Amino acid sequence: MKINVISPQLALRPSFLEFLLQPESLRLDWLLLAVSHDAPPSTSTVDDEGHPRPHSHLLSWGYSQLILLLIKLPADFTTKEKMTDICKSYGFWPGYLTLCLELERRREAFTNIVYLNDISLMEGDNGWIPETLEEWKLLLHLLQNKSSRPTPQESLNGSLSDGPVPINVENVALLLAKAMGPDRAWSLLQECGLALELSTKFTRTCDILRIAERRQRALIQGMLEKCDRFLWSQQA
Repeated sequence: MKINVISPQLALRPSFLEFLLQPESLRLDWLLLAVSHDAPPSTSTVDDEGHPRPHSHLLSWGYSQLILLLIKLPADFTTKEKMTDICKSYGFWPGYLTLCLELERRREAFTNIVYLNDISLMEGDNGWIPETLEEWKLLLHLLQNKSSRPTPQESLNGSLSDGPVPINVENVALLLAKAMGPDRAWSLLQECGLALELSTKFTRTCDILRIAERRQRALIQGMLEKCDRFLWSQQA
């Protein structure tokens, strides 16, 4: 079956697609077709060393909806790993990151997110935020290595100033301060030797976060005292 005979309504019927693509190996065949038809050239998505090109996750793919549907279908671990390798080799980074999350390949995902250089990948409800101290250390270490590499090519939209907000020490430090609190964030940044790279914006943001923390603690303390007084009044 050719890929161009797929009905547009098929994307709304994943159960039918799951039934149609049996055995599971057939899904790999379809995935290969989908990532190789009406797709950006691999030179636009993958560099000479096999790493993502900056912002290449924003490129348009003719069958992106089908690709995402295929990788979300139930499949065994081996099939999912092969799907991940296909997405990576062709540079379909949205699908690759989705599969990394499913397969718990978080370290690998963070490494490639740094290459994609778009902080929005780490923001919002579906963003890739580190969940442990070790993951934060990994991310900061990746940023240290990134700073020693040559400046990335221009944004896909033109100049770098026109593209997404970059993943750099400053922007990740702000996420770190919001996630762990300003004091713990500052200690970790000092431990990693990155504190000197931060601007006054980071300092001001930390001051605001400290004020917010104090107000929140005062609010909670006030509520606890009111509850305590109420409980004592009920016992009187």
